[in-house]
Amino acid sequence: MTKKKHVQAETMTNRMNEPEAAGTGLETGTVKALLTEREAMVTLSDGEQIHATQASSCLLAPVIGDIVLVYRGQEQAFMLSVLTREADVVAEISVPGAKDVAVKTHGRLALSAPDIQVSARRLSVLAETLVQTGKQLVSKFNRSLETYVDKILNARSVTTTAQSRSSSIKETETLKAGILVQNIDSVATQNSDISMITAEEDVRLDAKRVSVG
Repeated sequence: MTKKKHVQAETMTNRMNEPEAAGTGLETGTVKALLTEREAMVTLSDGEQIHATQASSCLLAPVIGDIVLVYRGQEQAFMLSVLTREADVVAEISVPGAKDVAVKTHGRLALSAPDIQVSARRLSVLAETLVQTGKQLVSKFNRSLETYVDKILNARSVTTTAQSRSSSIKETETLKAGILVQNIDSVATQNSDISMITAEEDVRLDAKRVSVG
């Protein structure tokens, strides 16, 4: 064996025989107190209490009472994962320290729950086809703006209630109905260059006074 190889072998043997640094490695502990959103006081299985930070890979935010897996290094300790939880609290899933989070898949992404709540200052939905199916749709807005190239509405009944309603048709408006009933409480006016009324049988005007011309 050459001198160089002998030195390398001796160095490797010394490293293998070196004891692991005290107070380092993987341990389990219980979260006793939350200091910040990411930092907590953890009591280890041997009773020692340390300060640990939630690791970026730990997506489930620890709460008091959780048993967590802790990695303790020379200068800092990290909570790697939540092993068990007995507290009846809302589970918060997030990426610690991340400003933006993206979920991507080449297949299907499904969310299933009896109740889903979305809270955001701005919500954008971009889709080639958007399908909504349900028993009831409730929308409450201070202002609503809709822009369509073509809009088709099929309904068994449509009811509109408003304090005022304005409709502007640039070209043609066509109404086809079996029976048309209009009840005007005050005044009804119609202004046009040419007005035509065509009836197969009767045209009736019933009023106290009828003025023509």
